[in-house]
Amino acid sequence: MSSTKIDRKIIRELGNNARLSYKELAEKINSKKEIIAYHITKLEKEKVITKYIPVFSQARLGIFVHKIYLRFQGLPAEKEIQLIEELRESPYVNWMARSVGTWDLMIAFYCRNILEFSKRKNDLLFKKYGQYIQDYTVSILEDALIYTRDYLTNASARDRPGLIYGGSLTEEKIDEAQRNIIRLIRNDGRYEATELARELHLNVKTVMTKIKDLEHRKIVQGYIAIVDQKKLGVQYFKIDISFQDHSDEQYRKVLEYCKHNKYVVNLMKSVGDWEIELEAEAETVEEIYQLAKDLRIRFPTIIKKVELHIITDEIKVDYLPAWY
Repeated sequence: MSSTKIDRKIIRELGNNARLSYKELAEKINSKKEIIAYHITKLEKEKVITKYIPVFSQARLGIFVHKIYLRFQGLPAEKEIQLIEELRESPYVNWMARSVGTWDLMIAFYCRNILEFSKRKNDLLFKKYGQYIQDYTVSILEDALIYTRDYLTNASARDRPGLIYGGSLTEEKIDEAQRNIIRLIRNDGRYEATELARELHLNVKTVMTKIKDLEHRKIVQGYIAIVDQKKLGVQYFKIDISFQDHSDEQYRKVLEYCKHNKYVVNLMKSVGDWEIELEAEAETVEEIYQLAKDLRIRFPTIIKKVELHIITDEIKVDYLPAWY
């Protein structure tokens, strides 16, 4: 699909707040409510927008993201199909993608601790497919920021600090009604409070109060639209950045540069072989290659290594585990 100028404006705004009404969107991009309704319906029908979701601060819910990147050798096609399907069906796998570069398959697991991750990793991967795994690396997500797709409208500066997908030192306490609300809205960021109230046998005011509390405590950080990059007409990349100077000052310099690059849509702080992992989108490889090159040129005494990966197929994306 070739997206229009108004499609791109809508997608960018829904990446900032997926709960905007047609009227609010029309006001933001200087259009009409009927035109907005038409374009959103088309984007949903063509599955450019695949769903709307709340962004949860995972650590505040006692959930942590562990990633494993794999390179295979001698993996038969039928075994690969079987592996992918098993990982896709697993409630513990929240993200999975094929890539070109150092790694063949990238997987993220939702787990409550490192021991649980180790068990899931062994049960789903190494016990069954260990003989085909030539190499792998593991990283733990420390924190993550989710940004609007500024490149869609050539926006020169960000208008928000980013939605926090990870970090908190303490788990927040929530009641059973809030837990049930989270389960119902995890894949429905444009929920209707009246429908939630009916499903949970609560009054609407109670539901709204409990959601407002989740938002106030930053358990719910905001709401975004999930898009299919291919149908949007852009490519998806990952950039892993390893440091040789680990001082706070130098670390912040690199972070600030990454935060203000319009192609960066997710910025993750990691514990593992690299310290920062970027997810970026662009129409061409050259644009992201230039981003990776700029990082090396701007920070030659700070950055030790920059690795670029092209994501060829995003197989699964889920922002809250089904088991929660």
